[in-house]
Order: sequence, then structure tokens, then C-alpha cells
Amino acid sequence: MGSRMTLSIFSVLIFLLAVTSPLLSQTGYRQMSSGSYVTLKEETYFTKPLHIIDMPTASILRGGDFYTGVRIFQNGGLLGSLSAGISNKMMFGISYGGTNIIGEKQQIFWHKTPGIHLKYRAVDESLRLPAVTLGIETQGQGVYWSEKNLKEPYKIIDEEKTATANDSLGQYDFLPRGIYCVVSKVYSSVITSTLHTGVSYSLNKRANKKSSPTIFMAGNFNLARDIAILLEYDFALNDAGRYQQGILNMGIRWAFGNNIFFDFDIQNALGREDGKPNVRRIITFSYYGSIMR
Repeated sequence: MGSRMTLSIFSVLIFLLAVTSPLLSQTGYRQMSSGSYVTLKEETYFTKPLHIIDMPTASILRGGDFYTGVRIFQNGGLLGSLSAGISNKMMFGISYGGTNIIGEKQQIFWHKTPGIHLKYRAVDESLRLPAVTLGIETQGQGVYWSEKNLKEPYKIIDEEKTATANDSLGQYDFLPRGIYCVVSKVYSSVITSTLHTGVSYSLNKRANKKSSPTIFMAGNFNLARDIAILLEYDFALNDAGRYQQGILNMGIRWAFGNNIFFDFDIQNALGREDGKPNVRRIITFSYYGSIMR
């Protein structure tokens, strides 16, 4: 029921934007006498971020630009990431973290391997066309379940939770995006908003489960020059046994100038279909810079 309602909301939103798009002011472009368009404003990472919350967009880091960020999540978890633009069409990133880094637990459980993120911009955004990006992302989100942290007493509370954890052995709470294609388009009217939709195929899967492609969609809505509302939904077709209602994330982003951002997000807001809540709260600090300017 929850996934159907969310799908309806997104469908209505996309329909309204599609109908009204001719009326929307594309303030980033100007038509020349030749009939072509030139960009008036440089892309900013507030309007066009690399990720909404967990889901990628079609934005990339240009050559010489870089990104660094730290995410704080459940079980005293920290995830650090660093990305750089290789050219104006391609970027590369790496991430690494673990749980029990913050808090009183003595043993830190590091992720098995670093995550990588590679993006290629196939089509640049124009007045009429959206941006299209191809990528691969091996970094999952949430706790990485290893044999060591499965044995933690505070994790094994009852048989159901133990079974759920064992099903995730060697995986994250939220599977890595894997190979994906995402399309993004900016609209400017009363507020500036960017819509994103994509398809992905994770290279990871739960124990004894089949892997399949999934569809995701997202939007960032800039209420002011420094405040944005974040919303994203993954149909979780590749993890339907765990997230039967799909995965709904929502949050707020606060910009300190053009380079520093603070996010507070609600992850998996729909919880689980059996009625037991499984909502997480995460905080992210990020910085965008350039070695060329």
C-alpha cells in the first residue's frame, strides 16, 4: 500500500512537471540569434548534487573538481568518501568506513573492502534534453554484516532479527547501486527543482536470493538559496524480500555558501511491511572544491 501511494505521488509530480515544462523558466540558458543555446550559469552542487541521499544523479565532477564527505549512521557508523573529476565527462570516487567508530564499543568493525564510484556523462543537459549519466557504484549503505559483528550480543535479540542479519551476511543493509543509468533535468519556476530517474543492477545480492534490476527516482527542491528538500524512492525490485514496500528516503540539505553542505536524512521511512519500524536517521557533512580555481 505504501509503495503504491509513493508511486502515485511521484507519478503526479512528474506529470505536472511534464505538462507545465513549457511554462517553466530555464534561467540557466539563453537563446542566441543562430537558434542555439548557451549556458549562462555554471552548475552548482547545491542545484545539481552528485547524490540526493543514497541515489545518484546525472551530475558529475568536472575536471579538477573534487568532493569529500563524511556520513554518520547507526551503530556508531562513519563512512568517508573522496571523489575527483578526471575530465569534463568522467569522475572517480572511493569510500570506506565501519561501525562502532563512534560510541563506547571497543571493537571497530571495518567494511571488508573500499567502495568505488565511477561516472561517465553520456549526454549534457540542454534546454530541451536532460543529462544522462552511466555509472558503477559498489558502496552499500548502512551496516556491513560480517561474521564478527553478527556475534555481537546486542544484535542477536530474537530469532527473527538473527535470521534477518544472517540473510545479510557479507552485505550492507542497503545493497550497492551497482551498474546504473540515470537521467536528470532541472526546472525553474517558483522554486528550482531537479528530477532524477534511473535503472540499476546491483552486483551484490542477499543469500539464496536472485538478483534483478531495480528502478529509482528522486527529486531535490530548493526552497531558498541555502535550503533544499530531498526526496527519493527505490522500488527495491532487487531486494523485495527485505523491503517489500520499497525504500523511501527524505531529508533536508543546508548549504553554507557554495561549497559546504549539511544533510539530515530519514532513511527507509516506510519501514517494513510487517509493521515493525526500521527507520534510520543519518547526518552527512560534505565539501566541494577545485584545484583549478
